[in-house]
Amino acid sequence: MLVSSIILLSCFIGVIILIVTEKLNRAIAALIGAVISYFVLIFLEGEEFNSIVILLFGSSEDDYVNLHSLILIISMMIIVLICHEAGVFQFLAIKLIIFSKGKPIRLLIINCTITVMISSVLNNILTVIILIPLTITISRILNTNPAPYILTQAILVNIGGTIFSISSIPNILITTYAKISFIEFFMNVGFISIIVFAFTVIFFIFIYKNELNIPEENSRILKEFNVWNFVQNKELLFESIFALIILIILFILIPPSFITPDIIALIISLVLVVISRLDPKELISKIDFELIFYLLGIFVITGALELIGLTEMLGNFLLQISGSDQLTQIILILWVSAFLSSSIDNIPITKVLIPVVGSMSQGNSANTDKTLFYSLAIGANWGDNLTPMGDNILVMNIAEQNKRPISFKQFFKLGFITTLYQLLIVSIILITIFHLMNGILIWIIIFLVITSLSLLSQKGPERIRKILDKIITKFRNKIIG
Repeated sequence: MLVSSIILLSCFIGVIILIVTEKLNRAIAALIGAVISYFVLIFLEGEEFNSIVILLFGSSEDDYVNLHSLILIISMMIIVLICHEAGVFQFLAIKLIIFSKGKPIRLLIINCTITVMISSVLNNILTVIILIPLTITISRILNTNPAPYILTQAILVNIGGTIFSISSIPNILITTYAKISFIEFFMNVGFISIIVFAFTVIFFIFIYKNELNIPEENSRILKEFNVWNFVQNKELLFESIFALIILIILFILIPPSFITPDIIALIISLVLVVISRLDPKELISKIDFELIFYLLGIFVITGALELIGLTEMLGNFLLQISGSDQLTQIILILWVSAFLSSSIDNIPITKVLIPVVGSMSQGNSANTDKTLFYSLAIGANWGDNLTPMGDNILVMNIAEQNKRPISFKQFFKLGFITTLYQLLIVSIILITIFHLMNGILIWIIIFLVITSLSLLSQKGPERIRKILDKIITKFRNKIIG
């Protein structure tokens, strides 16, 4: 057991290092790790091949959790591919940008809103591939600096990733394992995400309000934009929008105990393939099979860690740190998962922490049990912005290719500060949920401090106003300078 534990833990760490350093394709690295895990389980632990199949797809005991996750992911890939072909997301983005009428702060708010809306359906990579070039094009037309818009979009992509249970792969893995319904996830994680989104936009306006300048003569150009020039097939556009609306309605109305979300998504994807009349071979060729193989490899590696008891040991360790207090456990999972996913891909981190959270939740009430998983979903998704690693490197690459470079340091400062700010807000919300009076007291103190500083900066003695203005300017420059 000890030898197996050392080999499997070393294997997991090795796979993570290969992925982070990009020395090897992530799917190949994960599959190599899966093969090593196979030999350890079969020849050192005496497990049968049936155990490997269970690690890949799940068993009747866990309701084939991994298989359901894979079906849902592939189905959503097909739906998103067709919507992308129809120009649904470009259409929505340009419609909203035109609505800004070239007003700088309104354009920032709309850009932020578009990002969260689109990333709640699309994965992060597709969202930035669509939005960042579009943002740079608009900024060139309006003759304005695109950096504030690009940076805020890159950070808010992960907020959009926690709106729905289908918004990201960590969400799918968590909700399938914990049997959390679409509406349960939205009413808890999605609602918190919307609140934090509002606070984040206010923070961005505070940071960038002096940087957002659009010449008035250039803002008139937006009025000449014809959104239909970006749509190649109107019929497919309306079919795709209708399919997305039906999908979300069915997720809300149909309980998972009757029809699971993956089967609903599969049915919608097949109907959309048929009515779209797109070439099925071409659609299949565009499915991200690298991601599927990567997930299968991670399923085996993390399942092996769980099988030999390493994840249970980690759960017990976190329990010792947090004690029996449920709020402390939830906040600990939030921050630990966020910092782990800051430099490590959030899929393996989520897959490792799911059974850890499961072991921590034993003995808790059903509500607290699910809140631990909600906390994991937020931390695993949002922690990505603590460093400019992972998908954020793509943002900087796209910006550089379009001759609007964003530096590593520039992204790191804004991303790190913003994510800490977001995690603190979530922590206060959780405190309010579990200890209402303490939470209300914290919100009152925050409100009084902000109001007092605002009044002093506007109507206070000139000396105090100058000091506050100097501090605020220095803070802004530290982040965006």
